[in-house]
Amino acid sequence: MEGKYPTTKEILYLLGLGFLLTSSVVMPGALVVVKSILEFKEENERRRAEKEWQKFNAAHLRRNLKRLKDQKVVEFIKENGEEVIKLTSKGKTKFLRFQLKELSLRESEWDGKWRLVLYDISKFRRNQQEQFRRLIKGMNFFPLQKSVYLTPYPCTEQIAYLREYFSISDEVILIRADSLENEQIYKEYFGL
Repeated sequence: MEGKYPTTKEILYLLGLGFLLTSSVVMPGALVVVKSILEFKEENERRRAEKEWQKFNAAHLRRNLKRLKDQKVVEFIKENGEEVIKLTSKGKTKFLRFQLKELSLRESEWDGKWRLVLYDISKFRRNQQEQFRRLIKGMNFFPLQKSVYLTPYPCTEQIAYLREYFSISDEVILIRADSLENEQIYKEYFGL
């Protein structure tokens, strides 16, 4: 048997990135054919996606896809005359959970801008509020107030991801500022 064993995390990661798989992959002896829900701007991106799927052992991939279908994590649907494998809403949630575990800020050279994250999540959604707070604290945001956090590092993608995950897009604001009062305190905190 050639190819590596595909873990659930790897399968969800590729499907979560938008790479659709035709059902021919779950049929014995069929070639792996990859499609994307997004239009690829360059041919080499499509080739890269194909290589990602082809590195897996086809028999193990079929077995894992069947198991994920039975768990209602993936679904087989008709699209443009072909049957494709996509993440269900349960699968998307699982993908987002995997991504959350790897969520962090890329601390790079400071660009002189501060990022403030303000949120006002309904008291009826206290669980999401606490999880959101814990995650941004875990990414080393500085707490200015109970629902106001600060970082000197770009965080647009991470905050957008958290908004999507917790379904709180209208309740979180990201502000980029040139300066802050008592800025030296925050520079020392972040080692700038």
